[in-house]
Amino acid sequence: MPTKQYYIPFKGINPVKVLYEEKHLLEKAYDFLKVAIRGNMLYATGYCQPSEYSVVYEYKLRFSPGMKPKVFAIQPQIAYHNDIHMYSSDHSLCLYYPKDYSFTNLSHLFNTIVPWTHEWFLYYELYLLKGKWLHPYVDHKKI
Repeated sequence: MPTKQYYIPFKGINPVKVLYEEKHLLEKAYDFLKVAIRGNMLYATGYCQPSEYSVVYEYKLRFSPGMKPKVFAIQPQIAYHNDIHMYSSDHSLCLYYPKDYSFTNLSHLFNTIVPWTHEWFLYYELYLLKGKWLHPYVDHKKI
């Protein structure tokens, strides 16, 4: 009788389990997110209105286990500018400094990336008012 082959997780992490756990946590924490898994990627779309005077920002989150999550402003479109902390390579939002390990493979999206995204939009609104990024940051030239 042939033996069944089972998926053996790489370094103890099962990427399928991670995706479904992240999806569950996001849906449980936020009713304004639409979350889907396609292939080995989690996609979430959401919106943020930093204040009653702000526009409503729509954003998209992409995440694959073992990779850095990416968040993109969808509506309104935000033009790239280094002063507003976006990555020049793909115009994703710069939400954290990778070298400080504030986000790791053990982190969850619901209590890091989503709140940081909403905080980013708040600081973007302040940037529009003041002309300067007011949140503490590391210069992108050093990343």
